[in-house]
Amino acid sequence: MTRNEGNQGDGVHEIIRSQPSRGLSFVRFCNATPRRVEVIWMNYEGARVKYKTLEPDEFFDVNTYVAHPWLFQDAITHERLNANSKHVFEPKPWYEQYLPDLRSGRIHPQDIQPKRVTVNITSPLYSLKVSAMHTIRRNLKDYNHICQLEIPRQLQQDLVELMKSCRMEKLIVEF
Repeated sequence: MTRNEGNQGDGVHEIIRSQPSRGLSFVRFCNATPRRVEVIWMNYEGARVKYKTLEPDEFFDVNTYVAHPWLFQDAITHERLNANSKHVFEPKPWYEQYLPDLRSGRIHPQDIQPKRVTVNITSPLYSLKVSAMHTIRRNLKDYNHICQLEIPRQLQQDLVELMKSCRMEKLIVEF
């Protein structure tokens, strides 16, 4: 996966995209939230490709590659979710879990079998400020209503940035 900084209008944003790879990774994405979750692969151009929508407690098995990043978001609010406590899931080679035993001689290469790695999708832990901003954002229809809120100007600006980032995350290429 590459993370390049690209200039996108009003600021610098990270570009997350897949890189060519032959390293296989076998993954099980488990939705551990009460939300519907969109499973998104970042393609070679950095575009989002929606693979599946998971219901609460549902899982999805995927054969992917090292250097192929995955993102997860709430299907309704498009809020970014975590995968094993990180915003971006970066697959590791399927054999990585066996390396310590192979190096120590406890197992031999012919004894290993590919197996899936479980990736738990969870809600991020937010500060009270960020949680309140998300609640306000869900109740606002557009940017014009922000300036009418009786809150400090810095919070108004933070809300505008949050709304912009949420709108950018809604741009998903359907698979």
